[in-house]
Amino acid sequence: MRFIVRYGRRFRFALAGLMYALRHDFSFRWQVVLIGLALIGVGYLAQPLSQFDVFALMLAYGLVLITELQNSALEEALDHLHPELHDRIGRTKDMAAGSVLLAGFITIAIIALVLLL
Repeated sequence: MRFIVRYGRRFRFALAGLMYALRHDFSFRWQVVLIGLALIGVGYLAQPLSQFDVFALMLAYGLVLITELQNSALEEALDHLHPELHDRIGRTKDMAAGSVLLAGFITIAIIALVLLL
């Protein structure tokens, strides 16, 4: 029973983090809406989608959302800890943004494969 209570509390914290990002982080909200609409469009254009196509698209969508959420969390923590401009912190934030860009390129590649194959 303690196991359920302990992990239930952790689940609440994780859900609270997602809800915070949806309410307060423009970049995360933008990714949810933009890529969600893009995937709906791909689903419409590439009918019928195989189960593998749906899996690949959802995995790519999840990859973008995860990297965006991590990028936003890192940026918020770094801005709180070191509010003034600093070269090394700027590079760290750029690398985190680069991971989101890379995830977006992977998603675009998967969308192109689904549409072309």
